[in-house]
Amino acid sequence: MPSRRRSMQSRISRRVLSKKRLHGRWSHRRVAPSVGPSDPSFTILKEEFHSLMMKAWNTESEIHGAQESLLIMEGGAMRGLFTAGVLDAFMEEELYFPCSMGISAGSMQGLCYLAHQRGRSLRMNTRFAKDPRYMGLRHLVKRGSYFNFHFIFGELSESIDPYDFVAAEQSKETLYIIMTDAFTGQPVYVSSRSCTMREFFKISEASCSIPLFSKPVPLKDGIYVDGGIGMPFVPLPEELPSCCRKPVYILTRDRNYRKKPVPAGFHALLSLLYGKDYPRVVEEMCAIPAIYNEKVEKLLSLEKEGRVFVIRPKKPVVVSRTEKNVEKLRSLHREGYEAGLACHEDLMRWLHET
Repeated sequence: MPSRRRSMQSRISRRVLSKKRLHGRWSHRRVAPSVGPSDPSFTILKEEFHSLMMKAWNTESEIHGAQESLLIMEGGAMRGLFTAGVLDAFMEEELYFPCSMGISAGSMQGLCYLAHQRGRSLRMNTRFAKDPRYMGLRHLVKRGSYFNFHFIFGELSESIDPYDFVAAEQSKETLYIIMTDAFTGQPVYVSSRSCTMREFFKISEASCSIPLFSKPVPLKDGIYVDGGIGMPFVPLPEELPSCCRKPVYILTRDRNYRKKPVPAGFHALLSLLYGKDYPRVVEEMCAIPAIYNEKVEKLLSLEKEGRVFVIRPKKPVVVSRTEKNVEKLRSLHREGYEAGLACHEDLMRWLHET
């Protein structure tokens, strides 16, 4: 690694120096699934979220002075290999945000980032993409989920390509995962500090459980589905539970991508399968395209104004949600890795700006 690049490297993981008043949006943004407003830990978690957003940088860092940053990772199932590439570049540069947030597949990439396991996501997905134990119609028919989370978070993470649970639990950084309450349709934020990492795996499973592709996931106090339902695209700065002056986004679609309206037949199928038990899930899923497209335009405006930093694919992504073509997956990861390296100096400069 060139010394010039290394000279700019630094871990961005530091303790909080200050606190600010929380956004009023907390009235309908929950934090942890196993606690409620009457539980003292609820307040602690709210303050923790807020405090981690108000962090300070390492005084020895060349980017000392940049504050209030948050790394936010979009979902996209197998398109998450782009995010994995960006994060691998960040880890190579020893660039770790004190606070990060993942939706759906973004949460799975965030788990490797939290444990500082560079290259693990690429290994897992390229080695097992064609393995029926990993994903496939057979598992969807037999177990109700296209992706075999029991294998992914079980045997694969415990023994085949072990997840570093110790490193993740001792990490100075914090990962937040967004999942959706199946009954209310609202996003729920869960901190990696609020439970054990094996319990946090279950939170990630819920965040990745797309209706029709996966069954809703029961947890201690309710039932949850994919985080992208209650929070389409990514949370914009004003949607975050606490103020954030320097949000950094890793997206998995190019800047020109827009979603098409939900077909009438798809709406009917959702209503048939989920309408009785989870009507809000149906309502939220059918509203996703319009909300997604509106938020894309808003984020583009914020990016143009210099209020957010966005890393995204430069060209249309040809990798599908359930992609099994290993070369396509490697290519997308490579694109993300190169994007992560290429933006490094601009990102450092932007984070340092007041």
